[in-house]
Amino acid sequence: MEKTKKGQKSKLTWKNVYQKCNHSRFSQVTNVLETAKIRSNTRNLLKNYGKIILITFIVIMIFLIATFWNNLTILFYAVLLLIALGIFAIIYGTYYINLEEDGVKFKINFQENKIPYNKLIGIYLTKKKKRFFFIPIYYYAIEITEYVDKEKMNVYSFPTIMLNKKELIQFFNSFEVKVIKSEEEEEEKLNEEKKSFHKAIGIVALILLIIIFIVSIILYVSSN
Repeated sequence: MEKTKKGQKSKLTWKNVYQKCNHSRFSQVTNVLETAKIRSNTRNLLKNYGKIILITFIVIMIFLIATFWNNLTILFYAVLLLIALGIFAIIYGTYYINLEEDGVKFKINFQENKIPYNKLIGIYLTKKKKRFFFIPIYYYAIEITEYVDKEKMNVYSFPTIMLNKKELIQFFNSFEVKVIKSEEEEEEKLNEEKKSFHKAIGIVALILLIIIFIVSIILYVSSN
């Protein structure tokens, strides 16, 4: 936890965690300093996103009540289905990662796996972005890359929404990595910038088309 000028502890954000952890895709684990483990659980989920979950649940409930107020049976089953989906998502997203003496052991999506260190390439924290109705949503995930053969690598992704931030930093401090700078990394950054630019142009063009369409309708109606 970082301290402010007044001596008060500031809140640890995911941005801070991202800066403190290895976030280079082009890196390789060189040494494991100590055995460590990290586990996702519901308590961390509520601590990280409790307010967002509560607000979302209230909005959904208002929508369901307004829609199915005249049929309480459908309303009951809709709420029951919503709760069941939430429980399933939590169970499905629960996992653990253990750094053991002879390899990395993890369990996710009801499957358990172990990667010996001679097959482990890297462990890094990645920042991803998705769009929801043109609204960018950022989230973080741990990714583990495994060397299979010359033509294949496995990448395992673990969402961080159910992790404790401080424990995540301690987990990344338990091993050392070597960041490999390459032309591939620079090319990937350039491609991402181009994609972002093209998306921005597309959004602006769509907004302009919508405005032109609305103005055309208004002019047509007013002329008649």
